[in-house]
Amino acid sequence: MIPRPLLRLCALILPCLALLAAPAARAALPAPPPAMPEAAARTAPPPATPAAAPVPPPAGCAAGKVLSFVAHPDDDLLFMNPDQDDAIRQGRCVHTVYLTAGDRGEGLGYTLARERGIMAAYADMAGVADAWSTDGLVVGQHTLVRHTLRANPRVQLIMLRLPDPWLGEGWGSLTPLSRLESVPHARVRSYAPYPDTYTRGELVRLLADLIRQERPQAVRLMDPSITIPYRSLCWRCAGHDHPDHIAGARLVEAATALAPGAYSRTAYLNYPSQELQANLDAAQTNRKTRIYLRYAKDDPRTCPPGTDCSRPLGPEAAWVGRQYYARNAAQPLQARAVQAARPRP
Repeated sequence: MIPRPLLRLCALILPCLALLAAPAARAALPAPPPAMPEAAARTAPPPATPAAAPVPPPAGCAAGKVLSFVAHPDDDLLFMNPDQDDAIRQGRCVHTVYLTAGDRGEGLGYTLARERGIMAAYADMAGVADAWSTDGLVVGQHTLVRHTLRANPRVQLIMLRLPDPWLGEGWGSLTPLSRLESVPHARVRSYAPYPDTYTRGELVRLLADLIRQERPQAVRLMDPSITIPYRSLCWRCAGHDHPDHIAGARLVEAATALAPGAYSRTAYLNYPSQELQANLDAAQTNRKTRIYLRYAKDDPRTCPPGTDCSRPLGPEAAWVGRQYYARNAAQPLQARAVQAARPRP
């Protein structure tokens, strides 16, 4: 038993020792990082882990999961809708993969603007608040940016963020994705926060691993069937498409060959759909238009500040009234079945 006088002495000495040790402890802490310059802070990528509440676990995919692959943010809104919209309203898990950053050579700042727009459009389709959590989705040895809709975590947007400038003077030249798909030994490095370098084979294996990991009931992709050489493609020429659309579709097609499964596979006609008759009814066209314009509000190239963006302009005005499935060897060109049963809003 410790004598009472000794206990009183310890009570007096220990606080003093703590005060003496505090400066040394503070000195041992790592110095805070230097402040980020204001310009860099404005263009810095979002944190790799959620800044707010953690992503709740998905409520389950009992209604099925749709895994869609597109080249740019907005391709799905223009060429895969109303199918994407219907799947969300049917309660299915809808995970959409964007192969490129869609930056058009303008860097990560423009990429983030387009991502904000596409998130707002998906929140609109889901009928919930535009609030998302962002984390890193690990696929094999790679990590991808993943945005999860907080009020409906069945909706997820997965970003590879491969840079997307023209590598020449525009149409008739290559993009990083079409170069990767067609030029042996080509490589491309993705943007932050998970920069990674891919060859064609590595990218196809990543996409195949993603398909295996996601275990979808349906895979959607762009049209891989256009045979016009990338360097011969032109804007608004009949039967032509964007090189990223074709290259991305071919890479996904190769990935499905590596990762076969009991999923359906649907390819969508892209630019050439404008050459066909409008096949969506008035209600579908109006809703598709509204969803697309919600995206466009955050895309300063599509909707520059101060301009009237109350309706689509250019070919988008035609695309919002159409949805066609691409031709393949076993299936003729199809229009969307507008007579199919519609889910309740």
